[in-house]
Formats: sequence, structure tokens, C-alpha cells
Amino acid sequence: MKVLKFGGSSLKSGEGIRRVCKIIANDDEWKVVVVSAISGVTEELIAFVSQMRKEDEVEAFIKNMEEKHLALLNDFVKNGAVHKAACAKMKEKLLKLERALYGFSYLEELTPRTKDIVQSLGERLSVVLVAAALQDIGVKALGMDADELGIITDGVYGQASADLEATTKNIAPKIRAMFDRGETPVVTGFFGRTPEGHVTVFGRNGSDYSASVIANCLNADALEIWKDVDGFMSVDPKIVKEAVPIDQLSYDEAAELSYFGAQVLHPRTVEPARMKNITILVKNTFKPELKGTMIKPSGVQRAQTIKSISFMKNMAIIKIFGAGAGYKTGVMSEISQKLTDADVNIYSAATSQTCIALLISKNDTARAEKALAKSKKGVVERIEIIDDIALLCVVGEGLGYEKGIAARVFTAVANEGVNVMMISAGASFVAYHFTVDKKDLERTIKAIHREFFN
Repeated sequence: MKVLKFGGSSLKSGEGIRRVCKIIANDDEWKVVVVSAISGVTEELIAFVSQMRKEDEVEAFIKNMEEKHLALLNDFVKNGAVHKAACAKMKEKLLKLERALYGFSYLEELTPRTKDIVQSLGERLSVVLVAAALQDIGVKALGMDADELGIITDGVYGQASADLEATTKNIAPKIRAMFDRGETPVVTGFFGRTPEGHVTVFGRNGSDYSASVIANCLNADALEIWKDVDGFMSVDPKIVKEAVPIDQLSYDEAAELSYFGAQVLHPRTVEPARMKNITILVKNTFKPELKGTMIKPSGVQRAQTIKSISFMKNMAIIKIFGAGAGYKTGVMSEISQKLTDADVNIYSAATSQTCIALLISKNDTARAEKALAKSKKGVVERIEIIDDIALLCVVGEGLGYEKGIAARVFTAVANEGVNVMMISAGASFVAYHFTVDKKDLERTIKAIHREFFN
């Protein structure tokens, strides 16, 4: 048994949905299909609720959303009964969205709970389309919303985690019953519900994580993540044309690359799969004949050790100055808590006698400054922010054990005349990451790739 997840870019056209259905129909194993929202829909939903709206704007938005999805449905569903049933389901889900948006408009307040409800509608509509497309070609597909199926979360709005034990109890018997009836479950990704029934999402691009959760709960043999890319590459081919595909990664390698910028997998996808030693396979919907990248408990060490380079462009370093900041008990804890409360993620940290330097997203600098301004005197005397920073991460199995790798990396960088600001090594045995000025990013990447991939 396996779980197949399809991303929004695979579903954005009638032709794409037909390709997805062909992949599903040609797979003879028992399977659960997990789908994202159609490409761009979640972004539209978030943008719409990012400011106050009038009643006529709500009406226009709902109409546009309906037309977008109906156009796709009309493109690939020819069976009249299937088409009629899908239209009815879409209208039902759009009515729920409309009510949520009217409530937002009248109250002029967007709560985290309402935001998660609104964001979940993209996947709810997408599941109707994919299930209908499969039914149209003779597959006995059954569309299911994650909250209806029983995927239980910890209740953290915007960035929830799955309760695997409770979710297993809920979904395993239901899905086995579907298999017994010869049905193919098509399930919404991206969200679940609290034990009380409130919708909570797993964070942006969280459908990969949803699929991994389902694979864990069903003890699946494999998890296939279908996207519009060939799998993991040695580097972004938009920067280095000579980038090469990676056949196999370890769980640790894939997790590090995903966390530090490679947008192939959601960073938390590996966690549930690792617990059950489930093989993850990343494949291209539009080139299914390609091998893709296989992710397993242990990777294959290359002779050069480094397998891939990932990066994050829009970063900033926030320097927090205070007497004895680096050794006073509780200072780091207080700073970390204040940034957590302000929803600011810390990617890396370095300390000295008088300064703590933290690497954060450039988009979070204003919130970080405001949060740290509340710290008691003596902890924070002044704050300095360095903008336009880029973070690079080099990843490879055994990198932390192999002598001379760090020297080769930083010699290649130094030969380009690039200054390195922050370095982190030792936190992971498969990765180094460091920062450079954003303007130096591309030539730094090219220099490292040349050194290890020639």
C-alpha cells in the first residue's frame, strides 16, 4: 500500500489533472491520494483576507473562485452524472467559504481560527475535482476532507502538528473499509482538526506533511510526492545549468535541504515517514518516466561528499548588544522566548561576550525589533540589523566526519573574494550552513558547485 501526493502545480490545468489521473489509474497497488489546492488558490485566499473587504467584494471573489474551478471541471469531466454531483459539492463548499468571508467582512476582524478555515477551502475544492476526474475514467474514487476523515492536530493555528496516535485510530479503519469496497480515497492535504473539531492548517505547502502523516498512520510501504520538478538537484538549475539530479538522499539530507531553502519538500515531511522507515520518492508529474529522488533511512555517500547546495535569499542578521550578553544566565532564553511570542523563527545563532547574533527572515525584522525593545535593561542595550543577507547550506552524508571538506568549501568561497559572516557546523553531521551578502550569492553557489561537481 502506498500514499501518492500531488502538488498544486500538477493540478492547475485540465491536461495536468488528466496526467495525474493516468498516474493513479495505472498504479495497481492499494493507494491513498492526497492533493494540494490548485496552484495559486491558497495565495488568493490569504491575499483576500489580508485586508478588510466589502460585501460586493466577497460576492465577486466567490464568483471568480467558482468560475476557476468550474472551468477545470468542464475541461475533463464528460460524464453528466459525475459532473452534476461535483458541481453540487463545489457549491456546498463555496457556500461555507462565502459565509466565513461575510463573517470576516461584518466583524472586521480576522482571527487565527477564521484564517485557517478560509485557507483550507483550496484543498476542499481540489479534492472534488480530482475525485470527479478519476470517476470520469472509471476509477471508484471517494473524495474526503481531512477533518471529516479524522486527521487530528495539536490545535496550533497556522502551524499545527498531527497527533499521530489519535489520527491512526480515526483513519486506519475508515481507509481499510474503503479498500475493502474497492474505493480509492482522495484526501485533502494541508490541514486537520482539533479534537474539538476546529480546523488547523500545517503551514504553507503542508500537504507533503499531510501525506507523510497518512503514510505513517497506515504503515504504508512508500510515500510518493509528485511535483513539477524532477526531484532534488545538486543545486537550483536556474542558477547553475550544469546541475545534476540526485538519485538518493538520506532522511537527514532531505530534511536539511528542505529546511534551508530547497522547495522540493515541506521541511516536516520526513518526520512521520522516518518513524516507520517509509521510503519517500519524489517524482515529476510531467515526466513520470524519470527516476526522481528516493529518500531512505541512510543515504549513499558520494566520493566528493557534498550532494547538494540549497539557499535562502531574503535573510537578515539581528545583533543584540548588552554587557555580558553571551554568558549571563537566562539572556538567550529571554530573547528566544520574546521572538517566539512574536512568531519570529531563528535559523542560526552565534554568541560573544557582548553580542548575540541571530539569523532570521528579513520579513521578520520589524517584529523582532519591536519584541526585543521590551526586554529589560541590561539584557538588550542596542540592536543592529544587517539586511540583504543570503544563507547557503551544503549537504552530504558523512560531511561532518570527512576531513578537508569545510576547507574546500571556504577556500572556494574565499577565492571569489566573498566574505562569510556567520557559520554553523556541528549541529548536523550532514550539513554546513553559512551566510554571505545577498549580492554575492550566485557566484558563491557557482564556486562551490564547480569545486565539488566540476
